Amino acid sequence: MLKHAQTACLVSCVAISSVFVSHSVTLAQSVGGHGEHHHLIIGIDGLETLTSGTYSGLLNPNYQRLSLLFPHQHQPVEISHFHALGIYSYTGAADNPTILSTNTNNQLPETRFNLPPIPLFPGSGVFAGQKISQKTDSHIYSDLKIRPVAHLTEDLSNPYVNAIYNTGNGRWKGLLGDDSTIALQLVSITPGLNVANSEGVNLFNAVNDTYTIGNGDYFSFTPIFSVDNNAPLATYSATFRFLDVNTNNNRIPLQSSGTFILNFEQATIPEPSSVLGIGIFGAIAFLTRRRQQY
Repeated sequence: MLKHAQTACLVSCVAISSVFVSHSVTLAQSVGGHGEHHHLIIGIDGLETLTSGTYSGLLNPNYQRLSLLFPHQHQPVEISHFHALGIYSYTGAADNPTILSTNTNNQLPETRFNLPPIPLFPGSGVFAGQKISQKTDSHIYSDLKIRPVAHLTEDLSNPYVNAIYNTGNGRWKGLLGDDSTIALQLVSITPGLNVANSEGVNLFNAVNDTYTIGNGDYFSFTPIFSVDNNAPLATYSATFRFLDVNTNNNRIPLQSSGTFILNFEQATIPEPSSVLGIGIFGAIAFLTRRRQQY
């Protein structure tokens, strides 16, 4: 009886762990179409006046600016929405605020969820000898593909996609426009971290350099982040902003985004017992935070 009870307990614990881990860290795959859109998205903030919080009634400091958006699924799926990352924001007294070129939610992974940095895995080909970023099912922030918000209109029959597209009563639905030329600007970077395209060509030679990632509303670009295989085990970070760099024919470009930070670490494989412990207790803590914050 004791042996059967122990076996039943172990099976139950593993099952519970599987349920919690599936819900928390593979969130991107749990709704049809979600995995295809669980990546970085660029929009334009169309909210002119803030309608809630300490600064309600004031002009939105991010109005008409490029914005980095990250989609989140909620239940019911119809209340899924974007989180705006690193957008312009206010600080200080409501009657005399200061404008910041970022906000408190300006990092990936988002600090509120207390998740580890985005893992870097052994590369091959042009990335041989390096640890590189890549999309995995086990980390919801690992898909670093960048696309404008307009691409969501191709899949609005999906309830999740429809919900995120209409976040904030359509706050970020505005088009970037055919004349826009969107670039990443490097603001700061940890020594040893590199940023390249899929061919292994480095995008930046120095801080403040820009790299054009696409034009208009229907491009797709995925930067590859890497460190050398022998790089110290540490957190590596890079800070960016989005710019519209097309000033041809005296065109007035879209306003720049706020700054946002991407955090990485070299991937490690925990012992099986550690996986079980993280699966149960880490996932419970994760879900508890979600209930408290939403």
